[in-house]
Amino acid sequence: MILVVIGVRRTLHNDNVGGRATVDELIYRIKEQFEQRSHIAHGFDHVERVAKIAHYIAQHESFDSDIAEVAGYLHDIGRTVQEEEKDHGPAGVEPARRLLDEFSPYDDATKKQILKAIRDHSLLETEGGLTHIVQDADMLDGMGFIGIMRAYTSKFDLPCYDASNIAPTKGKRNATIHEQIAFQMEWVDFMHTDTAKKIARLRYQKMQEFLQGFEQEVLGNDFS
Repeated sequence: MILVVIGVRRTLHNDNVGGRATVDELIYRIKEQFEQRSHIAHGFDHVERVAKIAHYIAQHESFDSDIAEVAGYLHDIGRTVQEEEKDHGPAGVEPARRLLDEFSPYDDATKKQILKAIRDHSLLETEGGLTHIVQDADMLDGMGFIGIMRAYTSKFDLPCYDASNIAPTKGKRNATIHEQIAFQMEWVDFMHTDTAKKIARLRYQKMQEFLQGFEQEVLGNDFS
């Protein structure tokens, strides 16, 4: 079964393997797994955006954009096999390996590179161009207006804000939704690539303006 998820059929080529495979089938299989089991803020829509961002970053960082896109689609596949946040990267290695073996044309060296990025994408200390691209893309999807939306959906059970600190500048997870937003804003300082740093600064500003504007409305400072 083939599902064209991204508008047009594209074909991945790999001369070392001598084979051809459409990326659409791989994406369809990934989508199937996320539909069966995924987290509210880490569903297929998230990985689809991360894949798109990873593709863009790779294009501007002299890296293979198809490989980066596939790694983006697969980076959170571990969330479909376990509930826990911790170690979802390593948990995704085996399901990703099975998908790559069956539905991609990549040689073993390229698969190993993708699997390393999946395994390490949530670690603080990492190395490697592809891992950094996937990390940057993942963090960028937690910034800007989309980041605000994801903070509200993932922390829906928390208070919206602390009345004494409506627009926090430092974040704490699991305190308030606005603290979560501030926590995600701090990712601006953790980007690896120059391309991601530029995007992150713009998305940081959007989040800052949201919190400040929200505070003004709560305080009634926008009445006049």
